[in-house]
Amino acid sequence: MKVDTGAALFLALGQTAERAVETVENVVPKEPLLLSASYDLAEIVPNSVRAATIASEAYKLFFVFEEYLRQLVVEVLTQETEAKTWWDYVPQDVKDDVSRLEQNEEVKSWMALGSRDKSALMTLPQILKVIDYAWKDGFHEIVRDKGLVQEARLLVHLRNTICHMSVLSDEEIDRIRQTMRDWFRVVAP
Repeated sequence: MKVDTGAALFLALGQTAERAVETVENVVPKEPLLLSASYDLAEIVPNSVRAATIASEAYKLFFVFEEYLRQLVVEVLTQETEAKTWWDYVPQDVKDDVSRLEQNEEVKSWMALGSRDKSALMTLPQILKVIDYAWKDGFHEIVRDKGLVQEARLLVHLRNTICHMSVLSDEEIDRIRQTMRDWFRVVAP
């Protein structure tokens, strides 16, 4: 196969130019963010939409990681005994916080959130606290190293940063990925 070096150079220059233009303030990003079929926020607030696109990668990673940990908690603690429910293994302060959130959800029932399980109302620090609290109730056999729990705790600040609408650096996104790789390497889904 013969390579047309002129065409390859043209494509490379085009890609370089495209990346350079994407960094210029107030240039409308490629990805739209639609409020309706005809109302694109990318055209109105391009810098915010660009930042949101960058932040979405970390958000997606946290979404998957937290959901995985929630399912792990429920699975491990459900298998522990038939006499108790998984909720019986949760520390009282976490139960109290979740009860308050359930009451708030009841008040906000006009919102289309649907029915949510108690585990869906736990925050990442609370999920990790449950794993730590119930360590001898099954997690020691699956996770095997509390260092993984501590490593995940270090991500809480990054999670809060994303959830409060700030962008993370590539280095911090790599930290999230590394922590997730460590968990999935040991505790395979």
